[in-house]
Amino acid sequence: MEASHSGGPGRPGEDAPSGGEAREHEAPEEDIFGGGPPALLYLPNDWFDFLADGADPEAARRRYADVIPRLFPNMPGEGHTEIVDGLMLWRDRLWSNGFLTHGVISVPPDDGRAAALWQILVTTMRLPKVNPEIDTTALLKRMIPQSELAFVSHVESYETEMGLGLGVIGRTSLTPPGGLPEDVAEAPQGGMAAALAFAPGAEYGLLVTGISLDPEQDEMLAMLIALIAGKSKLAGGDGEPEGNGAAAPDTGAKELAP
Repeated sequence: MEASHSGGPGRPGEDAPSGGEAREHEAPEEDIFGGGPPALLYLPNDWFDFLADGADPEAARRRYADVIPRLFPNMPGEGHTEIVDGLMLWRDRLWSNGFLTHGVISVPPDDGRAAALWQILVTTMRLPKVNPEIDTTALLKRMIPQSELAFVSHVESYETEMGLGLGVIGRTSLTPPGGLPEDVAEAPQGGMAAALAFAPGAEYGLLVTGISLDPEQDEMLAMLIALIAGKSKLAGGDGEPEGNGAAAPDTGAKELAP
């Protein structure tokens, strides 16, 4: 894992170099995602991040154009170009909406262990006004079974570098855009996890969400989601991380294995 700076959508310096850049974007007032301050993110150092090139779309295209032929060596060049064009549309949509990271972890099967394919998104989130006397975890546990989030099986609160954290885990149907093919009766199940980290009374929190293609990997995915949210920080108005003033996280590499 490593710590890296990423800008929130209200970030100056669109032409700043990647790696520690600040990203500029004005999120619509009604949006709850994006629009927050820059962040110091605690992320895996061995995943593929679609937004790693920051504000430089040409650098992103070159990186995509390098990896796609290696992933699909038997595909004609026209197919590679089509995939890269599609990834650029996706990247631009994420960037313009203030997302900080879209990382992909792919681990092949080895020694009897199942393969892993996880996708993780990180963004800032405008926090609703909540009475501090309300137990948010208990409230969600009561609300989720009657909501569209009924696939969530567990809700848990925990401590984070910013102060508070709220995590959920579950298994959900993975339905592709446009619906299922005619010969498929039921969508496959995947694992999901999400965590929201925030300082008490803050305007914004950091939201981390993830999906695994193997539903049995939901708990491992949830541990990584909780770690990213728990050790990342949003910057305050003076550029310093918000939260309880805890020491900077350990950035030593950690092995990720299914």
